[in-house]
Amino acid sequence: MKETMPNELTKSILESDDLKGMSPDFDQLKILPKETAQKIETLIFAKDKNTLKILTTNNLPEGLTSLLKNLEDKWYKYEIFYTSPEWFAYALSWYDDMENIAEQKRKSETEQKQAEGKWAIAMIQKIYEKRDTMEPGDFIMELIRLAFQTWASDLHFQPQEDGLIVRIRIDGVLQELLKFTHEDFKKYLQKMKFISGTKMNIDYLPQDGRFSFEATDVHGEERKVDVRINFMPGVESESTVLRFLDPTKGISTFEKIGFTERTYEILKRNLEKNTGITIFTGPTGSWKTTTLYTILSYLNDGKRKIITLEDPIEYEVKGIQQSQINYSKWYTYEIWLKAILRHDPDIILIGETRSQETAEIAINAALTGHLVFTTLHTNSAIESIPRLTSMEVKPYMLAPALNLIVAQRLVRRICPHCATKRDANYWEQAEIKESLKKISDLDPKFAVPFDGKIPEAVGCDACNGSGYQWRIAIIETFEITDDIRKMIVDSKIGVDLYAKARENWFLTLKEDGIIKMLQGNTTLDELRRVL
Repeated sequence: MKETMPNELTKSILESDDLKGMSPDFDQLKILPKETAQKIETLIFAKDKNTLKILTTNNLPEGLTSLLKNLEDKWYKYEIFYTSPEWFAYALSWYDDMENIAEQKRKSETEQKQAEGKWAIAMIQKIYEKRDTMEPGDFIMELIRLAFQTWASDLHFQPQEDGLIVRIRIDGVLQELLKFTHEDFKKYLQKMKFISGTKMNIDYLPQDGRFSFEATDVHGEERKVDVRINFMPGVESESTVLRFLDPTKGISTFEKIGFTERTYEILKRNLEKNTGITIFTGPTGSWKTTTLYTILSYLNDGKRKIITLEDPIEYEVKGIQQSQINYSKWYTYEIWLKAILRHDPDIILIGETRSQETAEIAINAALTGHLVFTTLHTNSAIESIPRLTSMEVKPYMLAPALNLIVAQRLVRRICPHCATKRDANYWEQAEIKESLKKISDLDPKFAVPFDGKIPEAVGCDACNGSGYQWRIAIIETFEITDDIRKMIVDSKIGVDLYAKARENWFLTLKEDGIIKMLQGNTTLDELRRVL
């Protein structure tokens, strides 16, 4: 039967075929509650411009008259259609249809709101397919929220010659999700610039922005998520990267980060000192910030003044005085650091040591009664020493100031739901046995048993087929002893420094990774990918 649309009605008396072929406008139907419509045998089922279409039996003229007067008072026009009580009862079933559809919509919205992991990825595909029916701002915000709920750390909009691809980074690995034309992406780009407070008419300079939204976190709780966003000029369009700053990830536990009993004992010993500097090194995205915030939370006992100098402030921590770098207003690390020292802090966090001046001020602070923490970009803990001396930091100042250098890398944890074990091949066994011998030579208690089998990632629904879930840090801790201080002063910072560190039971990133792999935390393939 051909469906009859409300604006196609040409007669004032509606019978069974008319009503059965009709699709009511639910926005108009809900003007009158079902109980009222049933009571006065009248309902509103459509609207044409400013004219409401009314269906009635006219058996209760007083109720109809009252409704019409109310509509006239609100400047509505109306058109009346009549039907029998029998078919009016059928029309009342539209209210049930409306409620069923509304319930399905609520259920769908709830599922979409609470979607996580692979279900969030599936939801992204669904909204992508109907993006043309959504407002650009609604679509891009829903895409961003769902991307966060895949447990991605960042979201990338990457221009290419034939379009723009959307990728998310989960557990350190990028995967492609969607593709836009350059023209289609422009409207979403403008919305992201607007909400992040950046200049919408600037496309020839990099821009940094920030905004927040509500989402469900990894614990299933609704919370505010901060986003750092950067726009970079490109040939066809601007490359755009969003980094999610989830407060639940800012402060962890040392065990969850990846500190073993041994590395935690070394770290804890140096956290209990009152002076000196501890440096964390590793590439971007190696949880240096997470470790530093976890340390500040551990030290934040209310008895000591803690001041941070960050670019940017990623997570707000109660009870700690946090300072934000602003290069556009000449608030640099060097200027702020000099000011911080006048506020008599006990503990100072310097987000990153980037220059000789920053390094020297931090070292001076460590030598004058402050406990200092900072980060540095080097490939290993020991390489931090030549890196600092190459910045022309004087060895006789560096040596007494240093307490500890920690290097970190992130590897994906093997999925506990589908992990299995396999026999290691000849070359894998040789590699593992070589590392275990080195570990055992340092101290037999560090070694772990090896039965010739190693963990293998398989893939299941829980890990979206990747074989991995979440990440863990592999860590090396380079503790500065008196012997090492003397070597730094004497500029013996090459192979001799590594040999001396080994005498003090120094384990490398690879060796810590081998131990974690044999304990079932990750795989040999993942260690090779990272190291």
